[in-house]
Amino acid sequence: MNRPRHRSLAAAAWWAALAAGCVGTPPPSALEARLDFPGVRVLQPQWRRLLIDPERREYRPIERSGAVFDPSRGLVFVGTSQGRFWALESGSGEVVWAHGEPDGFHSAPLLIEDVGLVVAGNDGGDLLAFAPETGAVRWRLDLGGPVRGEASYREGVLYARTATQRVFAIEASSGRELWSFERPLPEGYVSGSEAGVLVSGDRVYAGFVDGTVAALSGVTGEKLWEINLATEGHDELVLDDICATPVEVEGTLVVSSYDNGLFGIEASQGGQRWHRPELTHACGLAVLEQDVLAAVAGTGLARLDSTTGETVWMRRYPAGTQRDPIVHRGLIVLADDIHGLLLFEALTGQVLQDAWAGAGVAGRPAVLDGRVAALDNSGEFLVYLLAGG
Repeated sequence: MNRPRHRSLAAAAWWAALAAGCVGTPPPSALEARLDFPGVRVLQPQWRRLLIDPERREYRPIERSGAVFDPSRGLVFVGTSQGRFWALESGSGEVVWAHGEPDGFHSAPLLIEDVGLVVAGNDGGDLLAFAPETGAVRWRLDLGGPVRGEASYREGVLYARTATQRVFAIEASSGRELWSFERPLPEGYVSGSEAGVLVSGDRVYAGFVDGTVAALSGVTGEKLWEINLATEGHDELVLDDICATPVEVEGTLVVSSYDNGLFGIEASQGGQRWHRPELTHACGLAVLEQDVLAAVAGTGLARLDSTTGETVWMRRYPAGTQRDPIVHRGLIVLADDIHGLLLFEALTGQVLQDAWAGAGVAGRPAVLDGRVAALDNSGEFLVYLLAGG
């Protein structure tokens, strides 16, 4: 497997020690669950492992890589800003394999059981497919720009996007490009948006930094419709305006315009159904039954009726920037780049727990069978158990 091109001797020694399981981790306080809200202790710490060079922690890196569990092999996968992609034993945190690249990983990995691959993209523009058991690189495709968000998969085809606002359809088994769609950007601009693409039926929905949302044919990449949701009358380009992956509920596409609030869009034709202009800065969306969850930076978490856009409940707190909420066993798990991990009761929105993750969590957590895994911004990978799960 490849290794990073530039490493100091101290860093090289640290990586070797870590692979051998000999590196200590920060004090337990970095993993202890913190109860700032009334409720019960639901998240119980299981294990933690530091995945970046300790010398870099003083620079306060932002770790945007998500994580994914592999239940059939007992593994969990995650990348880091230092260009390492890790496979760890999900029950103990022991290193199974690690792959090094010159460029960091700031996207969410995707496990594709159909073809026996785990796929991750890096800031150098490479999308890599690994053998889950060994870390061998099965294929590599240059997408021409930093890979962002979470890829999607449907019937043998992988859909991914880049920070240069290109959407790709790729044959998952071989890495062969099937088609790509590009929306031009200002010269030299690279988006910081973490939004992925939504695949629904034979369509792909993607939002772009100028506030435009487009529906594409999943087969050909042809544009079927587009609508611009940016603030009306803006004289300047609203950069990174669509920062959350759209979601669809019963034919309504829910999209967040960072500058102009939440929209309900008719998925087949692109017509507007509703608009909540006051709910700006929502960088996380998820489906809960027939409703939509919106994580709004600086405000909190809202549950909305997907048909009308009306509020079911709103839980306000001094939120940071959040990723897509995850619904699991009647609970909502939410990553916050200030607070770490937050846990809500799905029916009422009651805040159950604030599990301080040391330095906030900027990437998407993994949630499976009563376990939660997340990489915090100090480079520490944390795994919790849900009490009763």
